[in-house]
This record gives sequence, C-alpha cells and structure tokens, in this order.
Amino acid sequence: MPTITAVADQLVAADLPVLFVDTCILLDVIRSIKRRFPQCAAQARALHSAVTVAPRRCVLVVSHLVQHEWGVHQQELLEEATRHLVEMEDQSGHFHDACSVFGIAPGFGRANYAGHAVAAQLHDLSRQLIDSGIVVGPDNECSGRAMHRVTYNIPPSKRGGEAKDCTILEQYLAVCGRLQAAGFARRRVFCSSNTNDYGEAGGLHPQLAPDFAAVGLRFTTNLPWGFHEVTH
Repeated sequence: MPTITAVADQLVAADLPVLFVDTCILLDVIRSIKRRFPQCAAQARALHSAVTVAPRRCVLVVSHLVQHEWGVHQQELLEEATRHLVEMEDQSGHFHDACSVFGIAPGFGRANYAGHAVAAQLHDLSRQLIDSGIVVGPDNECSGRAMHRVTYNIPPSKRGGEAKDCTILEQYLAVCGRLQAAGFARRRVFCSSNTNDYGEAGGLHPQLAPDFAAVGLRFTTNLPWGFHEVTH
C-alpha cells in the first residue's frame, strides 16, 4: 500500500481538490434510504464520476482502515437496507387494504420497492467509491500519534475510544501536512458523519480545529456537503 509520502506525491501530481473520507460516509450510501439522507445517492454517483471520468474534478483518498471497516460492516448494512425496502412494501400493502375497506381509490398501485434491487445498487455504488480512492497504507508514526489521542482522550477519541478513528485522522493529517509543505493550493476536505466524536456545537471540535487549520484541511459532515466543497 502507498506510504504517506507516496500518496502526497500522487496528489501533488494530480493537482486536483482532495476529499478524504471516513468509513461512515461510504456506509451512509448503503443506508441512505432508511436514514433519509437527502441527495446522498445522487451525490455519491456524481462523486464517482468526478474521480473516474476524464477530465477528473477531484481525487478521493481512503485509509486502509476505512477499507477494512467497510468490509466488516457492508454486508449487514446491505441486509438492513433490503429489509427496510420490504417493510416499506408491506406498509404500502396495508395502506391499500385499508383503503379498500373504505372504498377509497388511492390512485396508485401497490408498491414494489424490494423488486428493483435498489439496495444492491446502493451497495455497489458504495463499493465503487471505495475502489476509486487512493489508499493510504499503515504508518507507524501515525499509529503512535493515534495512541496518544486514545491515551489522553483527545478527539476523536473519548474515554479510551477506538484507536482506528484516531489512526485514520492521523493518516489524513499527515498527508495534508506533506501537501502543505509542498505548496499544494487545492482544497483538502475531510468528510465524516461521526459528529459525536469530531464535532461540537454544530462544527468541528475545538480541540481538532488547530490540527485541521495547520494543514489546510476543511471539515464536512455529509457526502453532498463534502462533494460540494471539492467541486465548487
């Protein structure tokens, strides 16, 4: 897997805005219908085109731990999304049954939400996004700094929270630090819907703000917002 330096070199050569994504952002695509995330699927598809179709408009970067966590959770979320569509279909059937009791003509047929493989297509789109990203490989210095966050409960760690989140962040900060040193002028945006660990009072946690500012990294909390930041 590419090192921090190798990833930074690729980004400098590409000279395009960069979107660094947390695992939850990619998983949000799969669960976007159940959780009612506005424009998530549309913007995910637009992002994929932006990073894969020439002329490219931006670059996607993913930690190796994001790859791992996606693999751990993707199947259960696919099954959850499929069940949700079946439940929606059942509710539609009950609505039509009730309408028939009262002689009401709804004006539309019974739903077939589960019959169009939408959940599977959302899952595939999420996979396509992660496959289109530049992967940041393991780095001992980043792991060490991550453990420091865990030990001292420094965000995104809280009360000895998971080291993975801290490692992902440290990798992205390290890449951005290299970009900053190279005079990289394009936007760098981190996208995570994990507002409990990264956010406070509707924005970035004040303990994280100096780290982000030092390397020119912006913070966004959903995929449409993150995509907008790197394409406008």
